[in-house]
Amino acid sequence: MAMTGRERFLCALNHKIPDTVPIFECVYSRPFFKDVLGACPEVFDLGSVMKLAVKVGYDFAFLPIPGTAGFRPEGITSGDYTDEWGITYRVDKSTWPIDAAIKNPCTDGEDFENYEAPDPLDPKRYETLREAISIARANNKGTVGNVRGPFSGAWALFGMEDFFYLLYDEPDVAHKALHMIADWAVKSSRVMLDMGVDALLYSDDYGSSTQPMFSPAQFREFILPELNYIATEVKKMGGIPMLHSDGCIAPLIPDIGTSGMMGLHPIERCPGLSLADVKAKYGKDFTIFGNVDNKDVLVNGTPADIEEMVKECIRIAGPEGGYCLSSDHSVHDDMPNENIYALYEAGRKWGAYPLKF
Repeated sequence: MAMTGRERFLCALNHKIPDTVPIFECVYSRPFFKDVLGACPEVFDLGSVMKLAVKVGYDFAFLPIPGTAGFRPEGITSGDYTDEWGITYRVDKSTWPIDAAIKNPCTDGEDFENYEAPDPLDPKRYETLREAISIARANNKGTVGNVRGPFSGAWALFGMEDFFYLLYDEPDVAHKALHMIADWAVKSSRVMLDMGVDALLYSDDYGSSTQPMFSPAQFREFILPELNYIATEVKKMGGIPMLHSDGCIAPLIPDIGTSGMMGLHPIERCPGLSLADVKAKYGKDFTIFGNVDNKDVLVNGTPADIEEMVKECIRIAGPEGGYCLSSDHSVHDDMPNENIYALYEAGRKWGAYPLKF
């Protein structure tokens, strides 16, 4: 008997075997929104995200609550604007849905001592999430609440370069900033869990496409304690905490494996990071997401190329469950729509259990 999308997703989160590998996508493609929904939303509203997931047939969706992931507020269509965190962004036609930050509210410890974060409990923050959950429930789809992780939130206050100086020049301030963001994430997570999300994702990129931005020692000193804190508190609430970090983060994964995070997205295709290695070493610890190449194959390949890569990902990560199929980050404007559909169609064709490999 066929499962619902939510049932498939919950099977993957619990390392059980569903009827077929769950499929989802982070859709940042304006042409794909237009093709599926008839128009692209002016801002990245969660109702549109969930409606697209339903129409395509995705099993679940990541739902970043407004004001915590760099997405443009409603009513802003041009020029520069400052969000509730004090970060100034510039709107450009190339930046949808995440505009480019051009000014940060802090430069040093003195600035941070006078900084006040916005209220994580503001009910307005969760209005579009409430709509998305309602759509998901009506269509039996899974939901993942999403906020910034401690590193991404902290460096956004200072700018990345100044934040890395802070690690050396004012490490106590860096620790305070990281913990402030982690605590903010925990408080917002409680609201989202009370609203009924199935899991939580913390977006916190730690690597470029060639190497991590931290040494393992730095990661253990500054970042890992905050991941431990988030995971511990969310599990106390009955939630499932998961981590997003693209880039080549292989040297950090052993420590991430001790953090209590229960999922790892998106396993980017890059030198030194192997889906097979992650599955073999951490497949019992993490639900694994992604790994279909979004830099070349989904942009320049044919549907047949995409099908072969989907088969490879399912063959490697699909056995015994605990895997969700998607790109290795997101789908974006320079991908042909037929290639985005091809990923989904190949997943349905080859993802049925028992696997055909």
